[in-house]
Amino acid sequence: MAQVTNNSSYIYDFNKPADRQLAMSQGHLGYGKDAVAMATREFGRELSPMESLLIKHEGFTTRPYLDTKNIKTIGVGQVGSYYDPLDIKGGFERAFADKVASTKSTFGDAYDLADNLKKGALLSLVYRGDTKSKTSGNTYKWVDKFKKAQKSGDAVELDDAFNEFWDNKEYKELLSKNPSSGVLARIRENSQILFGKTK
Repeated sequence: MAQVTNNSSYIYDFNKPADRQLAMSQGHLGYGKDAVAMATREFGRELSPMESLLIKHEGFTTRPYLDTKNIKTIGVGQVGSYYDPLDIKGGFERAFADKVASTKSTFGDAYDLADNLKKGALLSLVYRGDTKSKTSGNTYKWVDKFKKAQKSGDAVELDDAFNEFWDNKEYKELLSKNPSSGVLARIRENSQILFGKTK
């Protein structure tokens, strides 16, 4: 295990479990409610319900790390133009605003009709890339079905969107091979918020 004290230039490699554990033990990485508390302290302000749900799902770091693609990342999965170790809050706020705009664009009127908790779940799904196929780039069928159900308020249409949501190769693999994974917990929570049930 790498021995790192307060070397602010050190970049953790989260592909290595030892580095992930080290970051957590040094107070630079949090998940769930710990991540929300860390971000609240780092940003010096209260978080909105949407921000809290997203950070709970994504986790939070106060130091740079390499993600699974070996890209330097910080904060709430902030990369590229959102990566700024000297202004994590500013990078997050820009990323958050852009992802909210993308979520509004993806869900249209269904986003506007949603309460803040549902908006947060939709944002969490967009942030993780769960509204489009990672191979084809096509929008998943559940998105249009959810939009239709949200507009009509029809329970049968919402149930159809739920079934389509879970008809996902990655989700099925997680259910069968890794049912206690953090990713599946996130997906299940979003499902519960959006559809009133989960698998």
